[in-house]
Amino acid sequence: MNRGFESIIDRLAREFWRAARTREQQHAQTQARALAEVRAMEQAQRAAQEAPPADAAARERQHVAWRQAEAAAQGALAKLEVARLERLLAEGLARDLRIPPADLRARNTPPVLDTRHLPKILAKPEWENFAPEKPGRLALAMPGASGRYEQAVAKARSEFVHAEREHEASKLRRAQGSMILQIAQQKATEAARAESARHNAAVADFEGALLRGEAAAITGYARIVLSRSPYPEAFPQTLAAHYVENHKLLAIGYDVPALDAAIPVALEYRYNPAEDLVQGVPAGESMRAQLYASVLRQIVLRSLHELFSADPLRQVNAIVFNVYASDGNARVCLASAHVARADFAALALTQDDAAAHLAALGGRLSARPEALEAVVPVAGVDMTKVVTDDDVAVDRRFNLMTLSDKDFMQVMFHLLRSLGLEGPPLLPGEEEGLLTCRAWDPHPIFGGDVVVHIYRDIHPCARLEMNAARTMLAEMQTIGAARGMLITTGAFDDGVEEFARDRRIELLAGHHLVFLLKEHAGVDASVVVPQTRETTAALF
Repeated sequence: MNRGFESIIDRLAREFWRAARTREQQHAQTQARALAEVRAMEQAQRAAQEAPPADAAARERQHVAWRQAEAAAQGALAKLEVARLERLLAEGLARDLRIPPADLRARNTPPVLDTRHLPKILAKPEWENFAPEKPGRLALAMPGASGRYEQAVAKARSEFVHAEREHEASKLRRAQGSMILQIAQQKATEAARAESARHNAAVADFEGALLRGEAAAITGYARIVLSRSPYPEAFPQTLAAHYVENHKLLAIGYDVPALDAAIPVALEYRYNPAEDLVQGVPAGESMRAQLYASVLRQIVLRSLHELFSADPLRQVNAIVFNVYASDGNARVCLASAHVARADFAALALTQDDAAAHLAALGGRLSARPEALEAVVPVAGVDMTKVVTDDDVAVDRRFNLMTLSDKDFMQVMFHLLRSLGLEGPPLLPGEEEGLLTCRAWDPHPIFGGDVVVHIYRDIHPCARLEMNAARTMLAEMQTIGAARGMLITTGAFDDGVEEFARDRRIELLAGHHLVFLLKEHAGVDASVVVPQTRETTAALF
């Protein structure tokens, strides 16, 4: 049964994964900065940068010392990564697996109004900065000097007036952009409030389903538990979960990286002065293969520990846990275990006995996991149900297609004003989804009446046809307009651009609106038609 909370719980699990990954990255960076080799490299780099430019020999010595220290630091970092991989099980056993209920609920925090990307107001021009220097009495006595000075003053006055006009235009652009940003902020706040309410209602539904032992809730909880577990950056922690209610059996399919992505290729680095390169010394393949096999065993045992320990209601009596890696074409099962709760509880897990523990549980490990040699799983897991970030992504951009008619009209009005047009407000046209106005462009040379037609089409992949351009041209000719602006949230049909090119009609499609809203208001916008027609009909 597809419950309403599943998508939100899947999204929550990925958010937990991103938070755990961030904490792991910060922890790894802290450990790296504490290494003596890294500190020595940073000191050597500063010394190389501060070496006197005139002393070539000293600069060369400092450069070589820095590159040698860099090689030592890279080797120390590789060894640190290996040490972390060797302690995966121990770190998992030491973690607090309790999930505070507050961590599942959304906090109704309104988005912050970010005005950093609004258009900047140009500095107010001062006549003193434009006025030409007045010549002295002797200079004015020269033939033509007075006329040249008057010409310079006229030119400076023209530049000053232009600067004043640009200053006022920049104030207008910022004011209109601020109005659009406030509308976007209001809609984002309303959306966040509604999303928070939906999220918390779904979590309450999820908690009730978890108490009743429903399959969707058990699998969602399992994804949350495993996603909260921090792993090194190379591990994507994408997984699929299934639950068989009558057997209280939880089946997990867990993705891991292949050998070269998971295990450092080199543990020692050398500086090659001839080529000025830091080059790695390949680590032994046998050592890397053994470490990779150990990592797989630790992941299985650590995940079993987390899943059983984080199940206080004992909704799970047994777990099938399969580990998969990709060979580029398909997933290959590298490890598999079917473990009952009682059998796992009988173990006294320690870091050093991972191989013995997995063997005692009847787990299977590939004979050559480093070569992606498959092992027959104890039970198959449908990995088509893997949840990734793309599956739970939420588009929080300012969507013009979900605005009410009133809000859309306001946004378009302020956008036209930010483009320098003046005139009356937009009015609904005769066609559905059409807004029109007769604006005025105050530009002293290229200005005049501007006919504006704006179409908002609710159909996906909408294309504005030639008739719209012909209608605009007819209206322009009737009133003698200087130009026209034909705007659509979709795209233009074939031939419209060619028709408009020599007829003073400016075309703006949906992607142009997105760009202009970012440029003039600092708003990340979109023109995505809602999937449900009922929602779209209500908006229009």
